[in-house]
Amino acid sequence: MSQPLILIPRFLKSGLLVALLSTAHLASAQTATEKSWSIADILNERAFKTIVSKPRYCQGGVFKPCVCPRDVPSIVQYRPSVKECGGKAAMILSGKYKNVFSIVVRDRENKDRWPPQGINGCSAYERDTLGLNKCSAFKAQKVIDVVDSRGDASVHCLGASGYSVLFKRVTRMTAKLSDVPNSNSDPLARWCLAKPTEALN
Repeated sequence: MSQPLILIPRFLKSGLLVALLSTAHLASAQTATEKSWSIADILNERAFKTIVSKPRYCQGGVFKPCVCPRDVPSIVQYRPSVKECGGKAAMILSGKYKNVFSIVVRDRENKDRWPPQGINGCSAYERDTLGLNKCSAFKAQKVIDVVDSRGDASVHCLGASGYSVLFKRVTRMTAKLSDVPNSNSDPLARWCLAKPTEALN
């Protein structure tokens, strides 16, 4: 029998809300074309493979290339729809990537602010000057920390479904591994997606 997962929304770390969810309780429901995963499903699919020491890179050219999908570390996962994220897309990070400073998806023009008019009723100031996460479908709207006996994880819920029109041009994930104050050279990791509608790892 699988152990329950402890899901802790990061903005509620004070302990106001802790949900226990078992694999059996959140069995996947899916259609032929648009599957939605539970967090328990996703963590059960982690392979914990050795990280490729010399990964192949794709999508070079104008922007820096990203690690090709088949060489993306198995502790970095993407799903186009996650139940605990309200059916929206999410990136799931474990191991050494669990506590990255931030992570976003980007489109083929390397944009992480989309759509141009924003979402969630953002003002122009919030959207263009502050660049708040809540204004972009490509940025995390909430983060859920998961306590799991097989390895803890963080689930970064995005602002739209990977099956949506908003995501049709999404090609990669970019993680800021840490924040270096007053610097434009923060350490980054870039991981390619095969398609925004397909699961990775």
